[in-house]
Amino acid sequence: MCHFLQLLLFFSLIALTMPMSAEPPPRQIQVPSLAEIPEPTSASLQSIEGDSGDLPQESVFAIYRWDRFPQVIVLDMADFSEQDHMFSRLAFFLEKRGYRGRLLSDTQLAGKHGWNAHDYGPDGLASFFNKAATTRFPLDPEETLLRDVALREGIVTRRGDSLVPGSGAILSISRSSSKYERILLLAHESYHGIYFCMATYRELCARTWAATPASERRYVRRLLEYLGYDDSDSSLVVNEFQAYLLQQPKSMASAYFERIGKLIANAEGVPEAAEVMPHLLKDEAVLEGFLMSNYAIEAGGVAQSAEGGR
Repeated sequence: MCHFLQLLLFFSLIALTMPMSAEPPPRQIQVPSLAEIPEPTSASLQSIEGDSGDLPQESVFAIYRWDRFPQVIVLDMADFSEQDHMFSRLAFFLEKRGYRGRLLSDTQLAGKHGWNAHDYGPDGLASFFNKAATTRFPLDPEETLLRDVALREGIVTRRGDSLVPGSGAILSISRSSSKYERILLLAHESYHGIYFCMATYRELCARTWAATPASERRYVRRLLEYLGYDDSDSSLVVNEFQAYLLQQPKSMASAYFERIGKLIANAEGVPEAAEVMPHLLKDEAVLEGFLMSNYAIEAGGVAQSAEGGR
């Protein structure tokens, strides 16, 4: 395995959940209004990943439209601090075990970290902002801006005093992440973007998950629990299942799940990685086959291009 893939495999174990890069000092900026946010730049994932220099001091994020799936908006945040202001409350509300469905105050969020990258579809965004509105919950300026971007892009729409799901998705990575983290995280989030946008793919993922042996489901659920996800949400489980299967090139899948297996091996009732590996690789092949046939997208996404793959 080449040096690049070895590093990517290492980061794939921890990049989603733990802030690894040093935090910059707090940025004293005024969060812009929607009128000051340009239209998204159409770009490939490779271009987005590679555009990692410092943003202008007054900028909160760079905004892109994924050229392969124009309904998917990517916000490349200036740093982890701004990303947390925009997404952490949403992450706990929609995904975090022990917190789902709760709007945490700034005091309750203090010292907590959401994820190093994020993905949200129309239903989750509408649910979050509707609860904040009906309970008169005070949102940060970054969160209000996120709502306005989602409205402008049609990811959510207004119906009376409420928001209803539209179409598309918002993904986020951060310029606080290293090159290897950005490659992995953008690959992972891109499969979430496809999942949110394409009903036929969601249906295939659900069928694939339903057909998996009970041992594989226990393995995946334990992995998600270990990482902090609320595995009682079946849609979240299926969505993360497909993204973790596909985030790395298929040549790395076995090594990845073997290493993950060591992290969760002591949990009662969780099978050894060797037991579930054939099923995991079979499911990965099913999902990748669909994406290749329909969209010419393979497992590993940005990582494949960075490594010089197809």
